[in-house]
Amino acid sequence: MLFRSHLSIGLFVFAALITRTISFWPLGTLNAPTVIATIFYLFGLILPDIDSPHSKISRHSPFFHYFASLFTKHRGFVHSIFSGFILMVGLGFILSFLNLNLANAGWFFIGYLVHLLTDGLTPHGVKLFFPISNATIRGPISSGSFSEKVISVLSYSAALILIVQSLGNII
Repeated sequence: MLFRSHLSIGLFVFAALITRTISFWPLGTLNAPTVIATIFYLFGLILPDIDSPHSKISRHSPFFHYFASLFTKHRGFVHSIFSGFILMVGLGFILSFLNLNLANAGWFFIGYLVHLLTDGLTPHGVKLFFPISNATIRGPISSGSFSEKVISVLSYSAALILIVQSLGNII
């Protein structure tokens, strides 16, 4: 999937979640996110593509891309729940040490999962449970295709409807 598709689908999922309380072990309850939690979510949403030389995050963070590429190929280890969990736990330790809200690590992980599931919609797919399993989750939507563009537009539209609807409940 392209960056804009990750963003549109991620925005839709985020809009669907922001009005709900989520019980998230081991981090407790994730309530409506703060601005900081939103940033963590967005970071989780784009970080898995650090292993792709063509991604926006790799082009803006060449050092981190180089480091990631030493250990994995695109859609390898970084595109697994296991790596997202390790990053979430590490982030949780850092947040705890700094006396910051652990829920931010939970929002990061949710963004990470959304990215993985979105990539699972493509024919290339993802090995979601790597290194435990090499099974690949695949879908029919090619990156850059008309179908992907339609999904992006529909996701943005649905997100906008959810956001306007939630604002109506506040006002």
